[in-house]
Amino acid sequence: MKANKWIIILLFIFSISTTACLKPRVGLDDTVWGDQAYITGVVLFKYTVVTNQLGYADPVSGYQNTGITTPTNVVDKNNAMVTIVAAKGTDLTKMGIRFTHFAQKIEPVDGAPAAGVIADFSKGKFIYRVTSANGVVRDWTIILSVAP
Repeated sequence: MKANKWIIILLFIFSISTTACLKPRVGLDDTVWGDQAYITGVVLFKYTVVTNQLGYADPVSGYQNTGITTPTNVVDKNNAMVTIVAAKGTDLTKMGIRFTHFAQKIEPVDGAPAAGVIADFSKGKFIYRVTSANGVVRDWTIILSVAP
């Protein structure tokens, strides 16, 4: 009888703990933040091949995400424009771009490379559409060049 009592108590605790997760999730109000269709920062990066011994008989090669030095990186919020000048000798054909933002999404426009992917940025001028949580859409112009 005593064992049955413990089984019932354990089943009760188990049922309470598993049904507590069945409560509806609280959704965030997408419009609470207002117009946030702004880019606050841009980082350029490349992948560098790294080879290590790591204690194995043969060396192990992999890729390391390395930031690209940008002496000029100006975000103009009023004109929705970012001007970036990469360090002398930077290869714009094999690099990627990352954005810092509070928007809901950023998408490339007119053939601009996707963010976070190694691509050819040698064209120099790209447009990215930034959408705020409340539906405001702003096209940002990203201008890339290499220091002479």
